[in-house]
Amino acid sequence: MKREKLQQLKVTVNCELDEQVRILGYNQGGEGLRGRGEHLNRTADFARGYVVMKFATDEYAKGSLRQEFKPREEIVVMCYTIGGHSGGPCVNQQGEVIGILSRADSAEKHRCYLVPACEWKPLVKKAKKLSLF
Repeated sequence: MKREKLQQLKVTVNCELDEQVRILGYNQGGEGLRGRGEHLNRTADFARGYVVMKFATDEYAKGSLRQEFKPREEIVVMCYTIGGHSGGPCVNQQGEVIGILSRADSAEKHRCYLVPACEWKPLVKKAKKLSLF
């Protein structure tokens, strides 16, 4: 396999309302794994959208390990996403990562939620200390 020199994406903790964004991922077309020994669709693509809200969640509580890894903030983006985008970065017009796609709204498919960079960077550090990675 040929080695490639890939550049790391820059991360920012800043995002503005109505800011144009792109969510990067791999379009699975709802199919995912096709069968034993077959592979996933590995076609990279993106979805366009914009930031509509940033809010504090009320789900944060100390206690179980799972609770400790829930974000305390989320960013709401209006953007049609598909299977394969989850876990992908959301970048602004400067190519900086503002968050990671967490989930789509089950009631409004074009509304999705990001874990902002200010939340996941500390969570990754915490996970490394617990030897989860």
